[in-house]
Amino acid sequence: MFQEFRGWEIRVVTDFMQLTEEQIAQMYKARWQIEVFFRWIKQHLIISTLFGTTQNPFYGALIVYVLQMAI
Repeated sequence: MFQEFRGWEIRVVTDFMQLTEEQIAQMYKARWQIEVFFRWIKQHLIISTLFGTTQNPFYGALIVYVLQMAI
């Protein structure tokens, strides 16, 4: 159990018995940042589903977005 920035308690059930509470909290915080990034991609790059096994489609979409914003 840990607290988020507003003070709310978050309880996580896991089988990572060798990790500390702080390490598990950091893992979930990092995962949340990944989820936020994918939400941003879907909203700003107008991609409904993300397909691909490499990073190239993401880089291409980000380059197109940056070029559009520069114009």
